Amino acid sequence: MKLTALNISSNVIKYVATNGNGSARHGSISPDGLINNGLILQPDAIANQIKTMFAANSLPKDKVICSINGLPFSYRLFTLPKMEPAAFDEAIIRVIRKEMPISPDEMYLLWQAYPTENKEWQVLVAGITRQPVDNLIKTLSAAGIKPYFLDLQHLSLARLTGETDAIIVECEKDYSNIVMLVGGVPQALHIIPSLGPDAALKDEIRQVAGRLNKMVNFYNTNHPENPIKETSRVLLTGELVNDDIVVELVQQEVEYTVELLPPVDKVVSDMPLHDFAANAGSILMKVALEKEAGKDAAPRRNINLSRIARQLQNAKIASTPNKVIIASVAAFTGIVALAFGFLSQNQVQEEIAQAQEQLAQANAAYGAVRVALDASQSLQEDIDEVEAQVQIINANYASIQNSTDYVSDIAAIVQSVPDGILFTTLEIDADWISICGRAYSSAPVVRFARNLELIGDYSKADIQRIDWANSTVGPSLSFIIMVAK
Repeated sequence: MKLTALNISSNVIKYVATNGNGSARHGSISPDGLINNGLILQPDAIANQIKTMFAANSLPKDKVICSINGLPFSYRLFTLPKMEPAAFDEAIIRVIRKEMPISPDEMYLLWQAYPTENKEWQVLVAGITRQPVDNLIKTLSAAGIKPYFLDLQHLSLARLTGETDAIIVECEKDYSNIVMLVGGVPQALHIIPSLGPDAALKDEIRQVAGRLNKMVNFYNTNHPENPIKETSRVLLTGELVNDDIVVELVQQEVEYTVELLPPVDKVVSDMPLHDFAANAGSILMKVALEKEAGKDAAPRRNINLSRIARQLQNAKIASTPNKVIIASVAAFTGIVALAFGFLSQNQVQEEIAQAQEQLAQANAAYGAVRVALDASQSLQEDIDEVEAQVQIINANYASIQNSTDYVSDIAAIVQSVPDGILFTTLEIDADWISICGRAYSSAPVVRFARNLELIGDYSKADIQRIDWANSTVGPSLSFIIMVAK
C-alpha cells in the first residue's frame, strides 16, 4: 500500500513514504517558525511548503498519516469489561464524561484497548484539543492532500519495539517524549519542552533524564504491586541521539540499562530510524491495523482526519442572536480557568480576541436597551464580568508567553491525578498553580498533593482547603491545592 507519514514539529517537517514494496523514502523541510506548541500558525504558508515537497519527491497523497510533536493532549487509563463494539464505544464515552478533566465534546478522541485478566480491557484514552487538528486539516486540504489518520506521537513510538516492558525516550530539538510500557500497555506518556535553541546538549539530556526518573518514581509509588521491572531497558531514539555521548549521559542519570532503540520491522530497517522515529511508527500503524483486524480484535478508535474534514466542510456557522448574549457570556466565563491548560499560546490569543469581540457586542446591546429595559443593570454586571475575565486572560497570557513549559506542567498534573478526583478549575500563573476540584473523600486529595510533589518541577503542594461541597451532585468534598513552581 502506498503511504506517507508526516511528522510536523516547530523546526522541521519530516516525511517517510512507502509504496508497499518493503522500502521507504525519507526527507524533510523547514517550516520557518510557522508552527508553535503543536499549532500551525499559518496553514496556507505551510500548505505551500508541503505541496512543493510532495511534488518534488513524488510522495503518495491519498493516504497520509500525520503526527505533531508537542501537540497538547490529556490521557487516562480505564478498565472496562469486554462487550460488544457498539456498547463498548458508548461505555467509553460515559466514562470519559465522568472522569476526564475536559468534555469529550471539546476534544478529538482516540483510544486503544489492551487485554487483561478476568475478561477485561485496559483502555488508554487520549483527547486532543480541536484547534490544532482543525488547522492541520486546513493545511493538508490547501496542499491538495487527502488526510488519513492523526497519530499520537507517543503511540507511534510504542510501535517501534516488541518489548512489553521498556521506557522509550525520543530526544528531539523542540520537544522530547517519554513512553513507559508495562506489561505491553503504555502506562505513562510525557512531553518535555526543549530548554531553547541555545541550550547545551548535556543540559537538554539531563533535563530529560530527570523527568524520566520522576516518572518512574511516581509510577512505582502508585503501583507497588506491579512496578517497572528491573530488567526493563531505556530505549533511546530521536535526532539528538546521533551524538554518541547521549547514551552515556542518560546512563549516568538512570538505574536501568540504556541502549539505542533497534528497528523492529523490515519496513523501517533501511532508513535512519532515529531521525525519523515518529514517522516510522506511523508507517507501522497501518501494519498494526491489518494484523489486528478480525472479530476478536482489541477495540480501538483512531482520529480519522478524512471524516473530520468532511464534518468541518458540512458544518454551517450560525450567527448568535442578541437574546443569547448573556448565555454566551456565561459559557465563556465558565471555560476561562481551563483555557490555559489545554490550549496553546496562539489559541489563548485567539480566545482573547473572541472575548473582546463578545465584549463589544455586549456593550452595543446594552447601549440599545438600557433606557427601555429594567434589567439593564443586570446586563451591565455581565459586561463588567466579561471585562474582568478579559483582564485576567491578558495578565495570565503575558505571564506564560515566554514559557514553553506549561504544556509539560499540565501533562504532569493530569498524570498525577488519583482515582476519585474531579477537576473544576485549573489556574496557572508564573509562580504557582491553583487546582480546585471535587473528591469522594479526603484521602485522594492528600494523595494528589503528594503526587504533585513527586512529578514535575514543583517545590511544594499545599492543600488550602477541604470541606463539604454545597451541591449533593457528584463527589461530596471540594478542595483547593496551591502548587509552588
